[in-house]
Amino acid sequence: MAEVSREGEGFLFVERHCPICAAANACQGFCAIELELFRSVLGKGARVERTEHIVAGDRRCVYRVTSSSRTRS
Repeated sequence: MAEVSREGEGFLFVERHCPICAAANACQGFCAIELELFRSVLGKGARVERTEHIVAGDRRCVYRVTSSSRTRS
């Protein structure tokens, strides 16, 4: 139900199903922790941003991962 694909010089993590959706709707702290988990696991060299969010009404959760060195000017 989840997949990773290349996008430009980065990646997309796509979650098409949320096993804790009911809990996440009641407490969005679960979603914030998931985002922080991805950032922690991937380290300081990665920039992780959520671009779609099931709880916000999107059909899936999508995280864009890019090199943090490429996002700086």
